[in-house]
Amino acid sequence: MKKSLGLLIILAVFVLKTNAQTLDETNITGTWSVERVNNLIELPPEQKEQMEMLKAAFLESKFIFKDDKNFSFDFKFEDMRIKDAHWKYNDLTKSFIVQEWKDKETDKQKLMIISTKKEVNKIIFFLAESFFTLEMRKEK
Repeated sequence: MKKSLGLLIILAVFVLKTNAQTLDETNITGTWSVERVNNLIELPPEQKEQMEMLKAAFLESKFIFKDDKNFSFDFKFEDMRIKDAHWKYNDLTKSFIVQEWKDKETDKQKLMIISTKKEVNKIIFFLAESFFTLEMRKEK
């Protein structure tokens, strides 16, 4: 009986881990491309053209998480591009924090905060202070 209960607990933990609703350090590494950009809010007409340009730029962008904690955000607009930054996983908020390497041991100067969500056949990135969600594809 104890063996059966132990096996059941181990199986339950395994199933919960494989069905987790967010990405973590073990499965974020790699290059991610944006497949679709979704608005979180309805924008006023005067901002729609600017947002369409931003959406198009996201569709051409790459998020690169390396095993050595190096992060790059390849983006069309240079002022938003990030090269040679440091990424770390915040287990409390279940998000990825991108900072300059000099700030890696602190909570200072976050360049980007990315929350993730797994849906049926989608990985969603939520960028803090953004009006979008990004449906992502991990490149091989």
